[in-house]
Amino acid sequence: MVPIKPSSEASLFHRERVSQYVSLPAASLTSALPSICANVFSPLLLTYHPPVRGVVLAYTDVSLSSSQPTLSSTSSSRKKSRHNTASHQEALQEEHNENGTTVLLTHIDEYTSPFLWATATLLVWRPSQNARIPATITHQSSTHMTLSYLNLFAVTVLRAHMPENWSWHAEGANKKRKGWDGRVEDLGGWWVDGDGVKVGGEEGEKKELSVRVTEWDARPGVGKGRGFLKIEGSLLEESEEARETA
Repeated sequence: MVPIKPSSEASLFHRERVSQYVSLPAASLTSALPSICANVFSPLLLTYHPPVRGVVLAYTDVSLSSSQPTLSSTSSSRKKSRHNTASHQEALQEEHNENGTTVLLTHIDEYTSPFLWATATLLVWRPSQNARIPATITHQSSTHMTLSYLNLFAVTVLRAHMPENWSWHAEGANKKRKGWDGRVEDLGGWWVDGDGVKVGGEEGEKKELSVRVTEWDARPGVGKGRGFLKIEGSLLEESEEARETA
């Protein structure tokens, strides 16, 4: 993940404090916190999580409690919990939540594993339509361009959403071939702007382009799947696209 540059526009990044009622395997009773982190919160990383309406990038401030935390206590919580149990004293410390009271686990009927509340602060990326994001080019063809945002998310820009004075420079003199799936593909090339400058910079350069998000779709993972995130963008302003479609 690349560093996030400061921006004066409305941020697409949000912090959400969430709580889940989860079970704790008997084998993890002596290391409850690391187990909860590994089995509950870590699988959420880089996936679309419907309760927070965005993609989870990181989590912090994990705490355990016997009852569901109230909004006031979870929102003001910033104390960092330990993730390693190196001694018996540290193991006892993990049994205390931020208020200093002992965390009591709940057994339900004959279910083997006890239950407790796990709370964490999630860093969420929540894309929105017409938001501007900086992205670098990873692939170019005569029909579309693929860019990368934060070195994590792929953004597709079709030819219809590029400036009209841009032209495609085919490296193979407009030669094409059939790909493995039978579709015709370009042998290589790059886009050139109206001034004849190579879009995205010369060889070895990583020039960022400002992409406007036009459409995005996210689906949570099923089972062990990590979900699906599709982002389509435009290099034109809304007014420019309106004139072209008129």
